[in-house]
This record gives sequence, structure tokens and C-alpha cells, in this order.
Amino acid sequence: MSEHRERSNERVLEKAETGVSRRAFLVGGAAAGALALAGSALGCTPKEPTGDGGPTEPSDPTTTPVVPANIDAEYTSDLLIIGVGGSGMTCCVQASLNGTDYIALEKSTIVGGNANFVEGMFGIGSKFQRELGIDVTAAQIIEAEMQRGQYRQNGSMWLDLCNKSAENIDWCLEQGVLYSGVIDSYYGGLYPTFHWFKDNKCRVGFVEPMTKRLEELNAPIHYETAASSLIVEDGKVVGAYAEGPEGVIKYNAKAVVLAGGGFGGNPEVIAKQGWNTEGIFFPGSSNAAGDGWRMATEAGAKDMLDDAAQSILYNIQAFPTIDFANDAGNLINGYFGIAAGGPMLWVNEYGDRYARENLTADNLVLQCIPGKVNKANYAIFDQAILDKNFANTPEYKQMFEDSLASNNGDSLYAANSIEELAGFFQIDPAALKASVDRYNELATKGIDEDFGKPGELMEPIVAGPYYIAKLTYSFFFSVGGFLVNRKRQVLDVDRNPIPGLYAIGNDGNNNYRHVYTINMPGTAFGNQVNSGREAANFVQEFLKA
Repeated sequence: MSEHRERSNERVLEKAETGVSRRAFLVGGAAAGALALAGSALGCTPKEPTGDGGPTEPSDPTTTPVVPANIDAEYTSDLLIIGVGGSGMTCCVQASLNGTDYIALEKSTIVGGNANFVEGMFGIGSKFQRELGIDVTAAQIIEAEMQRGQYRQNGSMWLDLCNKSAENIDWCLEQGVLYSGVIDSYYGGLYPTFHWFKDNKCRVGFVEPMTKRLEELNAPIHYETAASSLIVEDGKVVGAYAEGPEGVIKYNAKAVVLAGGGFGGNPEVIAKQGWNTEGIFFPGSSNAAGDGWRMATEAGAKDMLDDAAQSILYNIQAFPTIDFANDAGNLINGYFGIAAGGPMLWVNEYGDRYARENLTADNLVLQCIPGKVNKANYAIFDQAILDKNFANTPEYKQMFEDSLASNNGDSLYAANSIEELAGFFQIDPAALKASVDRYNELATKGIDEDFGKPGELMEPIVAGPYYIAKLTYSFFFSVGGFLVNRKRQVLDVDRNPIPGLYAIGNDGNNNYRHVYTINMPGTAFGNQVNSGREAANFVQEFLKA
């Protein structure tokens, strides 16, 4: 075991330095919404354990973790941490400071995961805010958040995050994390709680310094090692099986922390949650394959997949890939481009209008929620809307024309009549014409009597050429999927803690329900740090009991 640890520790900094930039990572796929999911750093995602020749079914209460037939290597520690992304790195550092005997598993060849593409973290009452005279209270944050989640969240977990956020920033500073000193509301959030990392990159401000800290602490990280199933004995989690360089490995432990990053890179789990994955684009890490959700539910955790939240946006496959680091304001294919709605009309597969098209004004990721139940979603607009709002420069005009000609994903068409538009996607022509006529009637009045969109965005669709664009999804990351309490313990179907099992980061993030409220700037990564530290501390208490 010591030789494996030494090999891993020698590579911590070396491997972290090979991490790609956010721009290169995000640009490396096909058109926005068209990227087929690549494999993990090993060339494929880890295989799910199988029973009688077929995959296990996590939502089946009779499913149990699979025991491999042969074991090639075996390790023993008090704590096993599965995943070394943002929360896993934090948990490793805190566990090292606590003197806990642990081993961490990372399926990739570098640490950090999706944290490499974050820009800042949440905090209230921090030293930076005090210096700037910024005063935001926990009550303001929690009431606004609970209201937007229809009061389905556990408010005590939000209070915990708020109350410990300033302490977490101080702790990060002690570990060498670098902030820019800029605090703002992150492009229109509700409160100035976003603490930007150095160079506006978590990779620079957090991942690299924390990687150095892990090396200083001689962190025992086993790279290229993917956990496959938990070891459960007498109702207690006492380790995990994994696949790595040594083959099939058994890790014995008194406690296990799941920090796998969620399921945002696994189209099968996303489809199971109810999303249409045809043409879906995955900007995040393919290593976020839902392993934590699968292993937890196999071990008896209460499945909350239907209520899990996600960072998700509409996109149109025909348009070029979005560089989310630099093209957020791109009028064609950025955060607020054509796919985001605004002045055009949204219809479903029946040709019916179904939502107010400017939902991004309320919450950037809210735009996709009403369309989730539809078989298909489309944006309808004409040349005047295009010229005024989107293709209003030579560069954007050319981008649109190129996209229309290439028509990647069969997603963008032009026609001389609304009825002709309908034919491209087998929509009832009369129904689509009726929806457009009603929309034009309301636009002429300047009042959206049906859905309440602001009058200035109600632009009539009256002159050809007319356009129709099929909306697919960019799925960034997931949060939640199974039930976790404030002590980061995973709960079973009766809401009792499963002894020895904890979850942090995106895996264990129960702060959101159904809708990821990006309005609260930096809270997702704030939870990464908070949950990672807390799990290490709660495990330490558990081990001493």
C-alpha cells in the first residue's frame, strides 16, 4: 500500500498541471447541443457492476451492491473518499489536518474535476465583504432561496452554509487559496456574495493551490481508480470495490465519503431523470457519471433523482460551439442568445405556446424547466426579430447564415410561411398558425395577456422569411439525487442514516429541489467547500464514537 501511495503523491502536482483551460475544454466538442459524450480519462467510463449478465437497476429496492468474483489488491484505512473534485479535495485536506487515516480515489489522472471550470464561491460576512462595506444576512439569502424552491429544501442546511461561509473562506486562505478581492452578484444575481478566484478561475485560485496543499500533506490519492460498488455488512458501509491500475481492488474502511461530482456527464441517468437527451451537449466532466447516486441507492439510500436539480440551458445544435468563458453574451449562441428565448415565440410538439419566453430574467437555468415535459421544444421568429435582436452585426449575420446552411442536427430551418415551417418537424400547421396569430395579437396590444411576458419583448412575427429552431440542452452538472442530512450522512428510505456512509459536493448537495437557483451566486461551490470540510469533521466524530 505504501508504494501505491508514494507513486500517487509524486504525481499530484505533475498531473494537475496538465489540466486544460476552461476555454479549450468547452470548445473541444461539436456544436452546442451536439456533443456525444466522450469517455473518461481512461478512454471509457467505468463499467457498472452487473449481476446475472445485465446492469443493476439502482431504483429497484431489491438491488444490492455487487461483490466481484476476484480481488487483485486490498487496502485498509479508517476513511475512504471517492472522488477528488472540489469537495473531495477539501475533504482530503481537512481529513489530513484532522489526522484521519484515509485513502482517496480519483478515476481521472488529475484532481479538481468540474471545479477547474468554476469562477468563484459564495460567502457572507467575509473579511473581503467587511472591507468593502457589503452587508448581506443569512435571512435574506435563505428566504429568497426557499421561496424560489417552493420551500421544499431543508432550510437548516442553507443556514449552515451561510453561517460557516466566512469561516470557510478564511480556511481556504489558510490553505493557500487565492481570491481576486472582487465581490459581486455574478452577472445579475440577487446579492453580492460571489467571491471571484484569482484570474477569475477556480483552476488558478483554488485547484492549483489546493493541489500543492495535498502534496504538502502527503495526501494518499489513488489515481485512475474508479469505485464500482460499496461494501455493506450488517447494514453498515465498510468500504468499496474499485477498478484501477492493479485490477479489481478492495478498500476496507470504517466510513466512506461519496464525492463523485453528480451525474451531469451520464446521458442514461439524465434520461432516467426525465430529460430528452437527443442532441444533448455536455460541457462538464464525463467523469461525473452518476457513480455516487448509483452506489448510494444500491446501498439503500432514498432515491431523490426526480427532485434533483441541474444546471441546464437550451441550445440549438446548428450554431457553433459556445465558449462559455468568453461568449456568454454572444447574441447568436451565448447564455442570452436565440436559444434563451426573449423576443421570439416558444412552442411544443403540438404547436402550443407553453411558457413566458424570457424566463432567464428570473433565473438563467429556469428556461428549460417548463419544456421538460414536452416531447420537443421550438423557437419561432422572423427576419425582423433576427436582425434587430441577434444577427445585428456582420459577424453574427454570417454566423447565422453559416449555421442555417450547415444545419447541424437538423435543427434550423427557414420558410416563406408559418405553415411551411410546421412541416419540417411534423407540427400541425393549423395549430402553429393559431399560436403565431395569437402571439401577434398580443404583441400588437403590447400586453401578454396569456403568460405575462414584458410588452417590449412581444415582437410580432409577421414577415418572411420565417425561422424555426429546435431546442435541445446543454447539461452542465447535477446537484443531488439521493437524500443527505445536515451531518452529510446518507439517509435510507426511512430517512435514517446509513452507518458509515456520507456524501458531499454535487453528490450530496440537497440545497436545491428541482430548480438550481443560480440567482444565489457561488452557493454550489460554497457547498463544495463547506460539505467537504464538514464530512471530514463528522467522520472524525464517528470514528471516535
